[in-house]
Amino acid sequence: MAFLADKCEFCELTEAVLAQCEQFVCGNDDLDDFFANDATKYARFLMGKSYCFRLRKNPRKIVCALTVSNDSIRIYDLPRGRRDYMKSLTHHEKPLRRYPGVLIGRLGVGDEFARKGIGSETLDFIKGWFYSSDNKTGCRFVIVDAVNDERVIAFYRKNGFMELFSSEEQEFAYTAGKKRTPVKLDTRLMYFDLLKLRQATS
Repeated sequence: MAFLADKCEFCELTEAVLAQCEQFVCGNDDLDDFFANDATKYARFLMGKSYCFRLRKNPRKIVCALTVSNDSIRIYDLPRGRRDYMKSLTHHEKPLRRYPGVLIGRLGVGDEFARKGIGSETLDFIKGWFYSSDNKTGCRFVIVDAVNDERVIAFYRKNGFMELFSSEEQEFAYTAGKKRTPVKLDTRLMYFDLLKLRQATS
């Protein structure tokens, strides 16, 4: 995580920060508009918290931005095989209907910093952040609704994320699509098991 740790400062993305910084442009119009106009509204209504990394030598430059919120993985209505697998990942003292996690709702890297590994560095930061003792709640998984594009899915796989479902048909049913004919999904639900960090350091 050399670039972010060595050359950037981490802070909440507030209206004051946005006013101090150059406009954040990551090449995705929806993300650009969200961070410019909606991120602080989400925070005001406690629906998500946005943060950014800014260059230390030029704090007006936002390198990347992200939004996180509380979430969970519903276990009780997963297909049998996947449900048994997810249950095998935890203790069996008391079965839970949901497993706690944090959702990466938005993640964007500035255009001029793209293709330099900063997206992966940001994911590593988020993993460590919610695995650390600073996290005040139980958080087993980092969850993302990844854009259903081969390059995006491959990016998250490279960073240790797995699809929750083996097929889009299963995921369609899980995401309340039972009453309609299945269509190609816009996103795929993926997760990273934070206990992998313990295994990696043990």
